[in-house]
Amino acid sequence: MAKHHQRYHSPYAAMLTEQRYAFANQLADQTGLDPSQIMFGYLQITAAVPTTLPVLPRQKEIDRRFQAFLTDAQAANH
Repeated sequence: MAKHHQRYHSPYAAMLTEQRYAFANQLADQTGLDPSQIMFGYLQITAAVPTTLPVLPRQKEIDRRFQAFLTDAQAANH
């Protein structure tokens, strides 16, 4: 029986669409940060992850780092 792998879907995919500001507002409500801090944090993390990684591992690393950023912000602000 063949294994069926589900395609990876980033939980932060909206940060790469025209919905980024609305999504940043949702994340800001959860973390206590300003939406601009959310968007800037995502950009900084994206820029810091090596572009030499293949696309999927790179996106997973961005997501991992961004989740840590949000978790740290939430802990500091609540």
